[in-house]
Amino acid sequence: MDNEKFQELVLQQLQVLTENQKKLTEGQQQLTEKVGSLTEGQNLLTEKVGSLTEGQKKLEERLTKLENVVIRIENDHGRKLAALLDGYHHNAEVLDDHTERLTRIESKIAAHDIQISILDKTKSNKRRAK
Repeated sequence: MDNEKFQELVLQQLQVLTENQKKLTEGQQQLTEKVGSLTEGQNLLTEKVGSLTEGQKKLEERLTKLENVVIRIENDHGRKLAALLDGYHHNAEVLDDHTERLTRIESKIAAHDIQISILDKTKSNKRRAK
């Protein structure tokens, strides 16, 4: 192989190496851009996870407050229902007492009606007899 052919071969190889180096550099730049893009995406995801965590904490706080309100309402209603039932039982006892009294009064009135009727008949008989 003579000198010229060797130089041509070396130049061709250098050209191939240069082209390959350019391709590698371009590929490296593309990878760098994609890694940058992935890093940005990861940062966005980290921010969103942080905001989701904050939202979850707020929801848990609200849920705790709501549970406390429900417990308070249940306790208040329990006391009010107990008071209502006590009032109902008291009213039922009073009504039972009044019903008993009314029954006694009605039976006395019935007896008095009979006595009045007898007295009226006796009185009319005495008038006829005179």
